[in-house]
Amino acid sequence: MCLLVKEGSEILEKIKVGDVVEMRYYTAEASKPAEYFETEIKHITKDDKGRFKGHYLVGISLMGKE
Repeated sequence: MCLLVKEGSEILEKIKVGDVVEMRYYTAEASKPAEYFETEIKHITKDDKGRFKGHYLVGISLMGKE
């Protein structure tokens, strides 16, 4: 999975590869509550060309999930 983060966003100053952060995840069903999972930052890649130019792709992995 990846998050799309705009270049210049403050979050890019606060995360680095290898960090583990607790993130809230929502299901497609609005009636179900959000769940928190530890999430590892796997990569932070700037997209200089293509569809997401001017953004970073932040690769994430849920800890203990496949």
